[in-house]
Amino acid sequence: MIPKPKREKDEAYLKYIKGLPCACRDHTCTGDVVPHHTTTKGAGGSDYLTIPLCYTHHSRIHNEGRIHFQFYCHVVLEDEIQKNLIGYIRKNWGRPFDPTEIPF
Repeated sequence: MIPKPKREKDEAYLKYIKGLPCACRDHTCTGDVVPHHTTTKGAGGSDYLTIPLCYTHHSRIHNEGRIHFQFYCHVVLEDEIQKNLIGYIRKNWGRPFDPTEIPF
């Protein structure tokens, strides 16, 4: 049997994501921002693969699907993930981003 992949967890990163504006950034945003895991937690989705979404858009991505959401909000999820990770690294390291310093 193939072992289930270990899920990367980081409460500090999720707190950072919750403090960001909704990735959709339009006038229909409502409610608190929550981290949306782009790969399900059950499938081993890492906390580092999350984007910030308000309640409205978090429901929308689950109800209508990833492709429709990206088209509707003019957002590429992978770009949002990368932008958020770089912002988190800069915030915590306080200097320009150097990808060779990432410990994973």
